[in-house]
Amino acid sequence: MSGPQTAKLVALWILHGMACAKLLREHGRGTHALNFEAALDELKEIMAGKVGRDELSRAIAWASEEMWDADVTAEPSRLRH
Repeated sequence: MSGPQTAKLVALWILHGMACAKLLREHGRGTHALNFEAALDELKEIMAGKVGRDELSRAIAWASEEMWDADVTAEPSRLRH
């Protein structure tokens, strides 16, 4: 599993997960949101190993830009270094 298209798919999936965590937090499920975010962090690391850290970072930047262009609010993701 590699390539820019795969990285973009993963990036969209990560941003979707971040939105889910935000929804949990906004509805009083902060503990679940923290657990969800911790799982997302681990999944990001796994996928960065599959598609490449730089490729995934570029894809997350692309996905964030796409969301902003669509007038959807999301916080950008950060990969561990």
